Amino acid sequence: MKKKNPALLVIFITIFIDLLGFGIIIPLLPFFSVTVLELNESMIGLIAGIYSLMQFFFTPIWGSLSDRYGRKPILIISLIGSVISNILLGLVFSGIMSSMLLLLLSRAFAGIFAANISAAQAVISDVTTAEERTKGMGLIGAAFALGFVFGPAVGGVLAHKFGFGLPVFFAAALSLIALAMAIFIFKESLPAEIIQRNRANKKIKSLDVRKIIDVIVSPKIGYLVIISFFIIFAYSNIFGTFQLFAERRDGLALSEAQIGYLFSFLGIMGSFVQLVFLRLFKHLFGDERSLIIGIFLSIFGLGLIGYSTNIPVLLIILFILAFGNGINNTIPLSLISQNIGSDEQGSILGVNQSLGSLARFFGPVWGGVVYEYLGYKAPFITGGAIMLLLTFYTIRKYQQKTKFAP
Repeated sequence: MKKKNPALLVIFITIFIDLLGFGIIIPLLPFFSVTVLELNESMIGLIAGIYSLMQFFFTPIWGSLSDRYGRKPILIISLIGSVISNILLGLVFSGIMSSMLLLLLSRAFAGIFAANISAAQAVISDVTTAEERTKGMGLIGAAFALGFVFGPAVGGVLAHKFGFGLPVFFAAALSLIALAMAIFIFKESLPAEIIQRNRANKKIKSLDVRKIIDVIVSPKIGYLVIISFFIIFAYSNIFGTFQLFAERRDGLALSEAQIGYLFSFLGIMGSFVQLVFLRLFKHLFGDERSLIIGIFLSIFGLGLIGYSTNIPVLLIILFILAFGNGINNTIPLSLISQNIGSDEQGSILGVNQSLGSLARFFGPVWGGVVYEYLGYKAPFITGGAIMLLLTFYTIRKYQQKTKFAP
């Protein structure tokens, strides 16, 4: 580390609390959409993805703002938006103002102000050296995973016992706690001199298509951004569709609480990989080969979900998926961050996060459409097929890098 900085701990706790609230909603959204609003699978995919589509357009703005004005104000604004959006969603889920339009608007509003992850990544870059960047990014991955450990289980249990509204209002309260931490505990991590220089030299940018193209074609990081995009797209196929698959009366026929427990299982395994195995894999295989292993495991973890006939088989498949995705969540970010300068961390990581958001939009939309028209196995099969192609692509890029390395 550059220096011992409490920002790491504060960021970890803040992201964990906010992702806990986000995780609470995951097992509820598809089931509520089907049973209460009577929506089809394609519309559910759109509702699941609209959050990320808004992220795609607004994350670059937040990234450049965090470089220009610092990480703390952006983190605070993001969490204010999270509180408001969860309150709106709670009004829908509680039946006070139930409508498809308000549901769509609440998720879109949440996506507009979802700058906390890119701000957190920039904080990690501010306070870690390149050598320890993987470990630092792993903290965010672990916060994600732990949020998914408790969030879906809490959401599923509360919804099963008290209805859909209470867990969403509870998520709003959690976001309020995270907001208080960002205001009163978190200390700005970007040095004042860099903020002053960026204010003088950097303009606030909206979605910069040229910047996105430049990042994608960059010989240093372009292939990493592409890999990250398709990992997220393939994995996002299951959001919304997995819940519908698990609830099928002619299949596993699981309740909201049971589905919450399964997502919690994914979170436990992902956190275990982030906190225990990631450093070991990096030591034994290096970042690039660890990434290949993670993508390869995801072929089976995604592709076989639709063939799960009982819970023990499904748990084995989800374990494989969690192990692979635990690696995939962190290594590309670390490699990208290691290959860019300190004054570009916010903007380039913002571009990568923005493209990841686009992948999280297309993934659920694709998953919903193929679920409705090609059958319940289609989202998982297509996700596994993408991971297979991505394995070959990553191996090829690694071979080229090794061949031309000095």
